[in-house]
Amino acid sequence: MGRLDDDWLASASASDLLAGYAAILRTLRERGVVRSANAPVGDYAELLVAQALNGELVENFSVKSYDLDCPEYQRVQVKARLVSSPRRSGQLQTSPFRSWDFDHAALVLVDADTYMVEQAVLLPVEAVQAVASHRSHVNGAVVQMNAATMQHPQAVDITDRMRAAAATSPTS
Repeated sequence: MGRLDDDWLASASASDLLAGYAAILRTLRERGVVRSANAPVGDYAELLVAQALNGELVENFSVKSYDLDCPEYQRVQVKARLVSSPRRSGQLQTSPFRSWDFDHAALVLVDADTYMVEQAVLLPVEAVQAVASHRSHVNGAVVQMNAATMQHPQAVDITDRMRAAAATSPTS
């Protein structure tokens, strides 16, 4: 099967679209692409970071502070956001960091239309803390994945490694 039929999408009811979305998420879970019923960008980014860094995903929801272990970067926390073109306000803000018990954060921007990795970097925890802002209403700190953060002097660009992982993933 190719792309979803645009005519069917335009005429489908909301319940049919949501049922289709649920079926797609179920299939992605069965293939190991995503690990939860949440919006898939976070789970997908975790998978790609693990593949790009030769890491191993930790058991889902068993560790709150990080998402994978890898030989080179140890404990890695992954934060991903879908971004449109042009980008809209708020699209670059990470979900909250509520713990600093990781060694590096992978910050991943994913195109909202294609799910292709636009940009991905690794930052050591100290650099993440330096650019983070505390938000009491979410009981955590957030980071803006803007140019200053994504081009931070300590950032390691892993965009090409992530794209290669996406292109060669056995779960594709």
